[in-house]
Amino acid sequence: MRRERLSKEILLAGILSIAIAGCGNSGGGGSVTGGTTGGPGGSGGTASGGDTGGVVGSGGITSSGGIASSGGITSSGGVASGGTTARGGSTGQIVTGGTTGNGGTTASGGKGTGGVQATGGVGTGGQSTPATGGVATSGGTVSTGGGNTGGLTGGGARTGGSTVVGGRATGGAAGGGSGTGGTTSSGGASAGSTGSTGTCTASKAAGVTVSGSGPHKVTVESNSDPGVSCGTIYRPTDLGGTEKYPIFVWGEGGCARSGTSNQASMGEIASHGYFVVADGPTGSAGNCGTISMSTDVVGMGKVMVGYIDWAIAENGKSCSAYYQSLDTTKIASDGFSCGGLMSYGTAADSRMTAVGISSSGMTSAVASFYKSIHTPIKILLGGSGDIAYTNGERDYDQISALGIPIILLSKAGAGHGGDLSNGKGDFNSVNLAWLNWQLKSDKTATGKGALVGSSCKYCTDSTWEVKSKNLP
Repeated sequence: MRRERLSKEILLAGILSIAIAGCGNSGGGGSVTGGTTGGPGGSGGTASGGDTGGVVGSGGITSSGGIASSGGITSSGGVASGGTTARGGSTGQIVTGGTTGNGGTTASGGKGTGGVQATGGVGTGGQSTPATGGVATSGGTVSTGGGNTGGLTGGGARTGGSTVVGGRATGGAAGGGSGTGGTTSSGGASAGSTGSTGTCTASKAAGVTVSGSGPHKVTVESNSDPGVSCGTIYRPTDLGGTEKYPIFVWGEGGCARSGTSNQASMGEIASHGYFVVADGPTGSAGNCGTISMSTDVVGMGKVMVGYIDWAIAENGKSCSAYYQSLDTTKIASDGFSCGGLMSYGTAADSRMTAVGISSSGMTSAVASFYKSIHTPIKILLGGSGDIAYTNGERDYDQISALGIPIILLSKAGAGHGGDLSNGKGDFNSVNLAWLNWQLKSDKTATGKGALVGSSCKYCTDSTWEVKSKNLP
């Protein structure tokens, strides 16, 4: 009797189990073998709507704190709406690190409806909704409204561009969605900006009238700014157009610091589209002091480098009359006699494009100076009667031996300085052709062709010595 009663109890429990299972599997969602990922009835979760057609996973009972409605299963910390995931995926199942049925992968921390969720976003049907602003790179700002199409996995992706330090990127942002309109990086300026306002000192007419054979009228000015107060400016009158003027600095003979002592030559050069600063104020040196001739050409050239610094700075100031009118990538120096050594003093400056000397040269060979030169060099002499002739010839030999591009022209009988005072004379014509070649890439008879090759008139004139080495 006891065995018979026990068998009936076992049989009754089995029938009850089958009946319950049959009810649980009546929905079209199928069954989940072994329960849902993350365990049934996560702590504190609530399942709403019941588990219609689902199967209660391992344990079948809502774990501590959870409430299961009609057999629903609450995943760890989440909210299940509509039941557990069956083949085909039920809507709203969230599993930390797990998968929803045939709907994609929900990344940690996200909330999805059958889609793919990027960290910090909300996925719907496989796409991330727009990320507001995204994540800006250092110092930048991503504009609102960027979005990712097709879903992201963990952290988002760059779309349409990237942030560049110091500049401006359009159409992209780093991680967490893309921003429409780009980002502005740390310290950068927006495209089309008006530049640095800075502080500007207006130039004043110097009371000197010069002209040249070039297409530009010439204005001569002085400026009390400390960077150029000891110089005289010769420049094309027309500024602000499409033409950008190379920068040219000039040292005076005897280092006399008189900015108008070669005014005809400076005016001629400026008329061909150059921004010229000649050392020395208008007239006398005034309070600018003196420069002593020395083998320390770097020290002698500091004032010339100062003019270059000033011109480059002015070109970047929106308050300056010279704003964006200068070509700061094309810079040359030259000078007469002592002024030639001042010009040599700029040769080690990485911003220089070309360096020249006129009736000048080192008083002795200085190897360290020769090795510091990184630009093409032009040497112009007045024949054996020029007191700088020996110095210039020695410099040519020393510099050419180092593989540096160099050209020497010397006119017999011209003497020290030749006809430099004549703006259209041979000396200044050579200097202008050199500048046209080096700063404006002119290879015609007004540039390179005037100094080398078949069109070089000096090369076929017996009164001229012309030689060159290492020219490109």
